[in-house]
Amino acid sequence: MQTCEPRETVGTDGSKDRARVVVLGAGPAGMAAALRLAEAGLRSLVLDQARAPGGQIYRDLDQPQLDAAVMGKDYHRGRSLVGAFLDAARRGEIDYRPGTRVWWIEALDDALNDALDDAHRLGVRGHDGISRELVAERLIIATGAMERGWPFPGWQLPGVMQAGAAQILMKQGALLTEGPPVLAGNGPLLYLLAWQYLNAGCPPRMILDTAPNLGLARTLRHPLRAWRARGYLAKGARMLAALRRAGVPIVRGVQSLAAEGDQRLTGVRYRRRGNSDEHKLKTDWLLTHMGVVPEPQLPQGLGIEHRWQEAQQAFVPDRRDDLSVRPGVWLAGDGGGIGGAVNAEREGRLAALAVLDDLMADLMADPQDTTANAKGAAAPIPDADNRRAVARESAALRRRRRQDLSGRRLLDALFTPPADWVERQSGETLICRCEGVSRAQLKAALGAGPAGPNQLKAFTRCGMGPCQGRLCGTNVSRLMASEQGRDMDEVGYYRIRPPLTSITLGELALAPSDHLTTQSQ
Repeated sequence: MQTCEPRETVGTDGSKDRARVVVLGAGPAGMAAALRLAEAGLRSLVLDQARAPGGQIYRDLDQPQLDAAVMGKDYHRGRSLVGAFLDAARRGEIDYRPGTRVWWIEALDDALNDALDDAHRLGVRGHDGISRELVAERLIIATGAMERGWPFPGWQLPGVMQAGAAQILMKQGALLTEGPPVLAGNGPLLYLLAWQYLNAGCPPRMILDTAPNLGLARTLRHPLRAWRARGYLAKGARMLAALRRAGVPIVRGVQSLAAEGDQRLTGVRYRRRGNSDEHKLKTDWLLTHMGVVPEPQLPQGLGIEHRWQEAQQAFVPDRRDDLSVRPGVWLAGDGGGIGGAVNAEREGRLAALAVLDDLMADLMADPQDTTANAKGAAAPIPDADNRRAVARESAALRRRRRQDLSGRRLLDALFTPPADWVERQSGETLICRCEGVSRAQLKAALGAGPAGPNQLKAFTRCGMGPCQGRLCGTNVSRLMASEQGRDMDEVGYYRIRPPLTSITLGELALAPSDHLTTQSQ
């Protein structure tokens, strides 16, 4: 797609581009934010590592491989959002850069330019493999969520795959496992994938559900939340009914799970809660899921404050009512706490409105700032009436967001992951698959009294592999908190440093030398 360069540069060496508003991510939140900014006449720069917009939830929806009869209406409802975003990009109202990775980010220290007090510098690797530096005056982070790392014996075997990866294969290539898979874990995505496999003509062999057997009791204890979550609950009931009609066995109360095999998966062992009998099942495919968590790397790398949220069993960024996390930075969508695709769109618009209000406030304070947008007109028009209109729209969105999230809290309660799962695993269970670090090795290293996850990483190399700690980070913090008798906020998370994504030595050699000097200090 042909796109225009950011309109200004900063510095005398020409190596730094400058953009008034940068949106990181083109999922539901990022697309909605860019579209709302475009409605106001403000052209944002959208950076996304995927080849097409949509994020994980609406992946490849510009060219869907399977229809709504297989994937469901919730997936295909995103076509209007994806289409509107692509149309706006073609008209030049959005500067959309697919295939782009942000591999470092930091606050801009520019004492000579007050206008850039809240700006940030980003290292951006384009689809051409060349890294450039970009200055973002205002930044909306919409990097979404990822599947929770869920270790158990044998989870590293070929044939064991996370449910999200299996769903990506369906969305990108209409690909299924060769034979009926076993699904294990809990969470809405587990049952959605089972239902999609059923619709595609490959019903799961069995579903092993680890959720506690308290679903109905918890639902009845919160009638208002149940009412607000009635749409989610009704969809779940329809999926369960379809699976039962198809004769898919659902085993509830699963307390332990292990994958068996030498070179690849050959079977699964499991136990149910309150029952010492171990059951075995032959299978070539095991698809697992234990919920999703905010994608940690970029917000953690930026130094944004995070708090442990018990309901979602995850570290979640601290956000204000306008979704800001620090001056000049807003965080929208599931990256700020799991709320689903509809909520992510709503938060994208909220973040955009906050950016517009912030920009209008600056322009009203400095009427001489007449920086033009892509159409050549100052945008948005900075006056009190426009700010009041933005405030009214934001208030209405926040009300709907509160109601929707109230219902989502019921889902958090129904699908809470077992808090002690990692501690219950056997010593040989790999916690860090990238570096082959087991639970026993971590426990031995914890005996030396490391002060935090970073020191434990230095002792064991846990978190130093290709995933950069995404899958093991929270589990390492859990083990440390359990062994040392500390809470999760006290233990914290890995300290994230560049590169935030993989980059080759050749690409690194082409990066701006002043940044490399800064990062090495």
